[in-house]
Amino acid sequence: MKKLSPQAKRTQTGTTLIEVLVALLVFTIGLQGAMSLQYQAMKDNFDSAQRSHGVWVAQELINRIRANVTGRQSGDYCTGSGSNCAVTTVVNPCGSTPTSCIGSTCTATQMANFDISDAVCQGTLLNPNLSISCIDSDAADGFDCSTGSDFTLTLEWDSKSVADDDNIASGQVIQQFQQVFQP
Repeated sequence: MKKLSPQAKRTQTGTTLIEVLVALLVFTIGLQGAMSLQYQAMKDNFDSAQRSHGVWVAQELINRIRANVTGRQSGDYCTGSGSNCAVTTVVNPCGSTPTSCIGSTCTATQMANFDISDAVCQGTLLNPNLSISCIDSDAADGFDCSTGSDFTLTLEWDSKSVADDDNIASGQVIQQFQQVFQP
C-alpha cells in the first residue's frame, strides 16, 4: 500500500469562508429582487382596486344625476364655475358634510349635494377630485341642462404607482376617469 505524502493530506474537503460569503451575497441580491417585485405588485394591486372603485363611483353618481331631474336641470350637480356650469373646475367635494337625505325629505339642491358627497367621499379613493359639467345643446332657449344636454363627469384621485421615479418627486401620480353621458 502506498503512503500519502504530506502535501496530499492537506487537500481541502470543505468550503472556505469566501465561498460562503459569495453564496450569501448572491442569495441576498436575489431576495432583494423578489421583495422589490412583491412591493410593486402590491402597489399595482391597490391602484387596480382604486380604478375599479372610481369607475363604480362615477356610474353611481351618473345614476343619481339621472334620478334627480329637478336638481340636474337647475345645475345643482355641476361643479363648474358660473351658473351655466359650462366651465369645468375640479373640486374636492369632501370638504364639508352636507345634510343627510337618508330617511328625510330634501330639496333637489340638498339631494344633489348629498349625492356627490355620499358617492365620492364614502369610498377608498385617495384625495378624490370631481368635475361635472353640462353642455347645453340648445343654448338659444336659455341654459337649462334639460333633455338632450350632454354632461361630462371627470373623477380624479391620487395613485400609489410611480410612472417614472426620476421625474415624480412625490411618488404619486393622478388617475382619472372621464365619461360623457346624456341623462
